[in-house]
Amino acid sequence: MRVALIYETVRPDTWGQYFHRAFHELGHEVRAWTFSLAPEVPEGMDLYVRIDDGDHYEDGLPPQCRPSVFWVSDTHLEGPMRKLLTGAHQYDLVCCAMFCGAERLQAAGIPAVWVGGGACDPAIHRRISCERIYDVGFVGTDGGSPRKFYLQILRERYPAHWIGGAAHTDMARIYSASKIVFNYCPAQDTLTMRCFEAMACGALLMLNEVPGHTHERMGLTPGTHFILYRQPRELLEQIDHYLSREAERKRIAEAGYEETLARHTYTHRVQQMLEVAVPRLRLRGVECSGKEEFRATPRVLCGPRIRQPGCGGADRC
Repeated sequence: MRVALIYETVRPDTWGQYFHRAFHELGHEVRAWTFSLAPEVPEGMDLYVRIDDGDHYEDGLPPQCRPSVFWVSDTHLEGPMRKLLTGAHQYDLVCCAMFCGAERLQAAGIPAVWVGGGACDPAIHRRISCERIYDVGFVGTDGGSPRKFYLQILRERYPAHWIGGAAHTDMARIYSASKIVFNYCPAQDTLTMRCFEAMACGALLMLNEVPGHTHERMGLTPGTHFILYRQPRELLEQIDHYLSREAERKRIAEAGYEETLARHTYTHRVQQMLEVAVPRLRLRGVECSGKEEFRATPRVLCGPRIRQPGCGGADRC
């Protein structure tokens, strides 16, 4: 299948770059353009996929770019969501990283579907054979509250840490040298890239409780694949517990590692998108299994609203 990807092509660590490699690995012919060059994209491609790059949410693709799919990740932000409600109807299908985002767009009559959240790229996020010298690892910025509050506590309590920024190509080295990776998902109902990047490197993931039971929808179980915390005290107790119990820590980390590579790479995300797009858009030149990777995926398509535990409707998204 000939696929045109429209995304910000400058940065090497974006959804667009990861999706580009995933389409290629699945055997599709892929060409890429930035959104500003979309008028130059030729007609006649089998599928046109725009990847969220943080801007131009109210704008569609040129008329020759059909059938079209828009992959969006920032539906938890009210500014982008307002623009999406205005412009997303210009696409034949909108794939959302967040369940409540898909539901809110769906309620507005937009053909939206949830196809999972973050993922990993095994070519970059991989387990490296080395000693795990950091008790706690975290690659990223401090962000706002409460994440920066958590990170400051971790810096002070665990001197053997790596907490701070790093090139995306250094992430595997840092997480492979970390016994535990901390994450705080600020979005309401998704698991971010860091969750799967950490588990793909064989570290034990410590994750805050994300509303909407998203980890369950994605086949992940607390205590089996990762460790859940709800407040700072519980986080510290869990870290201390698993630092002192190496065998238990390694067992859960290994289960998370295996589950991540089996179901949560960007290749899986592209496959999940195509499972919906192929029959809905009547695409040719690609075969899909017809299986539901996640229980909720095909049921979020435009139509009657479906309530899910913890989502609470559009007003809470």
